[in-house]
Amino acid sequence: MQRGSHALPPAVDFARLCQGDEPGLKATIQKYGAFKIKNHGISLSAKDRCFAFSRDFFGQSCASKRMEPAFSRFEGEKVKETRIPKESLYVSKNKLYDYPAVQRLSKELERITPELLQAISRTLTLSPSLESFHSGASDQLAFHHYPEVPEALERSPAHRDWSLLTLLMYEDTGRSNGLEIAERPYLRQGGAPANSAKFIPVNPGRDEITVLLGNMLPRLAKLHQWEDVRSCLHRVSGFGDRYSIACFINAEDDLLLGGDGTTAREHREHWETRSKVQD
Repeated sequence: MQRGSHALPPAVDFARLCQGDEPGLKATIQKYGAFKIKNHGISLSAKDRCFAFSRDFFGQSCASKRMEPAFSRFEGEKVKETRIPKESLYVSKNKLYDYPAVQRLSKELERITPELLQAISRTLTLSPSLESFHSGASDQLAFHHYPEVPEALERSPAHRDWSLLTLLMYEDTGRSNGLEIAERPYLRQGGAPANSAKFIPVNPGRDEITVLLGNMLPRLAKLHQWEDVRSCLHRVSGFGDRYSIACFINAEDDLLLGGDGTTAREHREHWETRSKVQD
């Protein structure tokens, strides 16, 4: 897989997007399955508090972290058969009371999510609109830490998220955060990633959020006959110490994703099980 010579287009203004005033966004989504937003209303203080919480949590001893049921140990997850050199903490909505430091960020993300789903639906001409499939009860915050591993140039191999959307936040470090996404076209016959796929960096802008389209969307597209809807193929490269926060936006648990009778909950649980390393 190759690297492209450019980066993901600049962030769109969320306020303008909600007013239907971002005419170039459709082409960006169709080419990358991803885009960035700014002026989104998520406070820096809420985000910074969560990154401070993340550093404190992952700075604990391994024994202390393993006492937390929502903790996923270093190399405890995989893409296909490749172990990912990261550790994670997953906070579901029904466990937020255990984590006071993350409650404000969760509420602020919850506030903008319906508008974001409406804006994407309007941009891609999706009917019914995506917010009709979303209640927020199954959404999840994930805190990721990639410790410095000098030899790990490709830290998380190319993959797609299982969610409806993923909202990614990263520290304002002024340098690349290692996230790279594939340009379209990138598929072999049969839908497998092509070796010639070109990946471009997502250069971090101050206080920007990267929005990735997840695997639930193509399934819904097939069911509702939406055209040209793709999920984002992405990977993480680099070797420096890296922290990120992901908010997985999921469809309601009992929503049918296709004619085979698979529900959103079954889809999510399948991918969660598939990604875990069995000891």
